Amino acid sequence: MESKLVFWDWTGTLADESKLDKAVCEAMEKEIAKKRAIPLREAKKIYHDYLKTVENTWKWHNYVLHCKKLGIDWKKCQRENLGKMILVPHAKEILRYVRKKGCKNILATNAVRPVILLRINYVKMKNLFDFIIACDDVKALKAKGKHFRKGLEKFNVRPENCFSIGDNPVQDIKSAKKLGLKTIYCKFGQEMTHYHTKHIKTNHIQNAKPDYEINSLKEIEGII
Repeated sequence: MESKLVFWDWTGTLADESKLDKAVCEAMEKEIAKKRAIPLREAKKIYHDYLKTVENTWKWHNYVLHCKKLGIDWKKCQRENLGKMILVPHAKEILRYVRKKGCKNILATNAVRPVILLRINYVKMKNLFDFIIACDDVKALKAKGKHFRKGLEKFNVRPENCFSIGDNPVQDIKSAKKLGLKTIYCKFGQEMTHYHTKHIKTNHIQNAKPDYEINSLKEIEGII
């Protein structure tokens, strides 16, 4: 029997990282100020000016690259703030449910592999995923569809037997629908993101037109 894949977004779908990402960025700014012995306001400008150079690309999401370019420790900035990450209600429960239904859980994220592994290991969720596709694996944002193609090709399945679940109309819904996947839009995720960029904010105001819309992960039990 052909496998059925469920592609899961992370931020705004399974986890609320708004406080975490804000804290990580602030930690990076403080580290820049400390390393260069400059005022924090100057460090903030350095960081934000740098981010503008990679905006609208997958590299914008690459904390590891940012810290390398800025000469600071990416793991330190992440680890000291991991406690600010909050799992969405029923996150672990729904992943287990989907597995029991005979589907494979695929984590498809715009985060880079080192960062997402650090985060899912912290909340003890790595074992709930059958495969992980990060943006540095495909050198693209999910809007390009490469995350989904990689999963479909690996497991040799037809897209009509698969789902994409996420809170971003462009990254999670439109890109998946173009390939023929069924889509589930998480309406609750819009308030769970913190970004310094327009390219994600504008994604969220677009019309998703998904196959299903949910206000709670629990509702997935009535769909899959």
